[in-house]
Amino acid sequence: MTFEWGYLFGMALQTVPEPRKIAREVQSLDLPRPVLWQILALLLVASTFLGVLSGLLYPVSAEELGPVLGNPIVNGITEASFTVLTVFAIYWIGGALGGTGTFDQALLTVIWLQFLLLIVELGVVTLGLFAPGLAVLLWVMGLVLAFWVLSHFIAEMHGFRSAGSVFAGILMLLLVMAVAMSALFMAIGLAAPAI
Repeated sequence: MTFEWGYLFGMALQTVPEPRKIAREVQSLDLPRPVLWQILALLLVASTFLGVLSGLLYPVSAEELGPVLGNPIVNGITEASFTVLTVFAIYWIGGALGGTGTFDQALLTVIWLQFLLLIVELGVVTLGLFAPGLAVLLWVMGLVLAFWVLSHFIAEMHGFRSAGSVFAGILMLLLVMAVAMSALFMAIGLAAPAI
């Protein structure tokens, strides 16, 4: 696997029709773990920067966005925390269910997912300048793509046969995490104001 932008973009496009093939290629990378964490941190910073840029191009009041999305720093920390938790969840939960994947493969899975979402986010910001309706459609398609890719990458990483079962597990985990995060935000006073 080479690290040229054209090649990476081609692989990103190929991820949709052949997610398991790309998963094998991505998860076979032999990079030191500190380098993987640095790549993930860079992607998260780039995503936060795009969020700030999007907020400047399409301003929405902080009150409408709420205390988390309305503050770029809190939003970035929340996204980074959720992303790191996702790496550990993929590794631990998959392993507890009989999976054989390694921690570095979980990290590579999340890195690739963040890379794909960054491409989608770039497209959304660009389309938003002249075709807001298409930008919204692209964002929805990006979310569907994220679940599609994540399910197949986890299935490939842990040796699970059914990506559908992995998808169902992801949905259940997201529900539990949403409840836990809501409780945490309420406990520290970041709950959205009552309407």
